Amino acid sequence: MENIIDRKPCLVTAAQGFSVSYNNKLLYSKYSPDKAILQTVMSLNLLPGTLILCLSPVLPYGLFELIQKLPQNCLLLGIEADSELLEFIKTSESESTIKAEWQKINETGKFTMLSKEEILNLPVILNKKQYVTNSGFSLPAGGTFRRVLCINCSAGTQFHTAFYTELLQSCVNAIMTFWSNAVTLTKFGHNYSKNFFKNLKLLPQTKPIQNYFNSVSKSIIVFGAGQSIDKGIAQLKQNILNGHADDYYILCADTALQPLLKNNIIPDGVFIEEAQQVITKAFIGTAKAIQNKTQVFAGLSSISRLTHNFPLERLSFFTTLYTDADFIHNMQALNLLSPANKPFGSVGLTAVYYALRFRKNDDVPVFIYGLDFSFSAGITHGKGTPAHTNRLLSVNRLNPVQNYGSAFSESTQAATDKKGSKIFTTHILSSYAATFNSLFQNEKNLFDSSETGLPLAIPAANPSVSNIPGKADIRVKPVYDTNKSEYDMKQCEHNNISATHMSFPNSTQEAAKLTEFFTNESSALNELKDILTGKITLSEEERNNRILELISQREYLYLHFPDGHKVSTDVSFLKRVRAEIEVFLKIFGEK
Repeated sequence: MENIIDRKPCLVTAAQGFSVSYNNKLLYSKYSPDKAILQTVMSLNLLPGTLILCLSPVLPYGLFELIQKLPQNCLLLGIEADSELLEFIKTSESESTIKAEWQKINETGKFTMLSKEEILNLPVILNKKQYVTNSGFSLPAGGTFRRVLCINCSAGTQFHTAFYTELLQSCVNAIMTFWSNAVTLTKFGHNYSKNFFKNLKLLPQTKPIQNYFNSVSKSIIVFGAGQSIDKGIAQLKQNILNGHADDYYILCADTALQPLLKNNIIPDGVFIEEAQQVITKAFIGTAKAIQNKTQVFAGLSSISRLTHNFPLERLSFFTTLYTDADFIHNMQALNLLSPANKPFGSVGLTAVYYALRFRKNDDVPVFIYGLDFSFSAGITHGKGTPAHTNRLLSVNRLNPVQNYGSAFSESTQAATDKKGSKIFTTHILSSYAATFNSLFQNEKNLFDSSETGLPLAIPAANPSVSNIPGKADIRVKPVYDTNKSEYDMKQCEHNNISATHMSFPNSTQEAAKLTEFFTNESSALNELKDILTGKITLSEEERNNRILELISQREYLYLHFPDGHKVSTDVSFLKRVRAEIEVFLKIFGEK
């Protein structure tokens, strides 16, 4: 047996079948190659909705027995990280008994081997609505699986232990994220979709956000509502007193607007993504600033009751992809939507994302205050924010202004800030910080100006005068008069905005395209309503096929259902869809 050990994978005869030698190791027992994997399979107690990652299945031992144990909505994926072993798995089928076993396993439709590229992209693939592997195997839609299990099929896993561990964690995170997003859509999806279409109707009359891209030549400061906003405001006020009032382009998150205005700092732009009524408090007393200077950058899914109150020339929309749905992809293909971004979870991250797109080039510095993703004992937000104001209004003898409850609640965890001091955060806030680092850690000239909060993976710097690239007043505004047919080129030059970056849409043409879209949607919804109410009579098969055809491309009707991650023709599902049709017919028909 010692003579068969080889550095290349090769099939060797064992006492009861075959083993594989590779890199001076036998990957299966030389006495009973299938014993270990069969014992593992026998000991498993599987639950429905389990994705099983079969790690290094160099030979097909135990896979068919495992398939026979599978409950509903389970699948086996063959994962081999080693290129030599992956190639060996393909060539080993030349041996007749092994080939017959692989064929029997593949015929069950419950197993497929993934390519190296598919393995690397597996966490993303798992949440896709449909995906066909290179071998032609159709994976179930996202939402099929609720948990992930790994099984070591051979000793080949020892060559890439760290990779397999990381892959498992990434797959677990992907599935957890899917269901977390599903819960979010169940809670807020109805509001998102209603706001989305109501705001979309305003889009042709508003200032295109793309007019701001690559246009700002002076230092940009982004304010969040965290505790460090206080010091940022103090530093900015000092710079203004020193004669540098026009040296900065200031952006802020919605809840940071009031603190800035209370300190006589009028930002150039404010970002809104919140879809709920609670955010309206952040805009009390801000009408004059918005009327005179501040541009409102709003997500299409943000609260329409608020956005419809802003002057249209002060409103610019972006598209937050709150769901990976066909209706949004179809609208993007028709060029009906404003520029899109993934949902970051925090409006502060959105503000930073667009600040980086607004700057003329990456030599323009962007400074950040108030994105702390944490808080200290008793203080959760900066002074003057809605949270701080509400706390002041609720103060009495039993309820002090300090909010200690947040620091010592069950969801809070202790952390260390940039100076080594103790602070508090939550799982959600720390996940925002991780997202920030993932997105922006490699951005040039992006600086953290806060001295408190969770450490961020960007350099620290303050917006001092020495960091200002120029002194010209280049306060950005889209230079477009809806009453004129031409651009004001002189004003373009005065603001240092390149006309090549100003792609103004034809408002009449855009409005006509949207009108056609809403007309077509209304027609489809009326047809669906007639089918569901029996006004249109079809055979059962034709009826179900037509219903699926109509609603599968219109997820806004059901994405907020608890079971809305997949379409169904069950009566209970269709009754709820029928009720939603009226809601959106009303929105589509509004002038």
